[in-house]
Amino acid sequence: MNDSYKFKVLAAIYSFYDLFLRDFSPACRQGCHVCCTVNIVATSIEARYLLASSFFDDPDLKKLLSSAVTGTVYRPSLSTNQIADFCLRQEEFPYDRGKHGEGVCPFLDHEGLCSVYERRPFACRAMSSKKVCQHSSEADMEPFLITVNLAIYQIIEHLDKGGVSGNLIDLLNKLVNNQSINTDLGDGLISNRAWPGFLVTPNERERFRVFMRRFADFQVGNTTLRSFFPGLFMTVL
Repeated sequence: MNDSYKFKVLAAIYSFYDLFLRDFSPACRQGCHVCCTVNIVATSIEARYLLASSFFDDPDLKKLLSSAVTGTVYRPSLSTNQIADFCLRQEEFPYDRGKHGEGVCPFLDHEGLCSVYERRPFACRAMSSKKVCQHSSEADMEPFLITVNLAIYQIIEHLDKGGVSGNLIDLLNKLVNNQSINTDLGDGLISNRAWPGFLVTPNERERFRVFMRRFADFQVGNTTLRSFFPGLFMTVL
């Protein structure tokens, strides 16, 4: 599957989720940026999709990105589907002790607005709250939305199986500088895995089934998201 094909699917997933999120009436508004940090994790297909936008015609991009990684940033040790696989097999897995760095996302402008908003990765879209974050210590999110977010993370990783996941700034730096994205180089990147199954509690199964029907039937051109993921929905629909 080439990038243009994956970009089409990824854009559809983003559009579906943005519409779905409206049902939860999040408190997030234009200018909210407490969660916009240097610690965003993304897949390599999301980084390439973002890089394909006109924003990256800016000649100062390399300087902007390199200045964002002068200190510590969060780098995951397991992918979402790796964690899901451990959980489904009821096996213990290494606790992720990655450190979170300080600093704001380099794509915020001087007004606190995202300059790549239309193509921001799913980790940014999934960070929502029922309360304004400045007024509380952390995002306040409904448990079912956390379940849905995890499922979307898994699907995007499955779309990019064979690719990698890692800190968004690390990925973009490598792509902009035409460097190899290789998990064998010990540079904080991890291999993406195929979908192992969804993590859904018994009391959420019916609601999750309804959600997945909506997802599967979401229109993408002359077809639906269902056609891009053969076999993915059989266990839940």
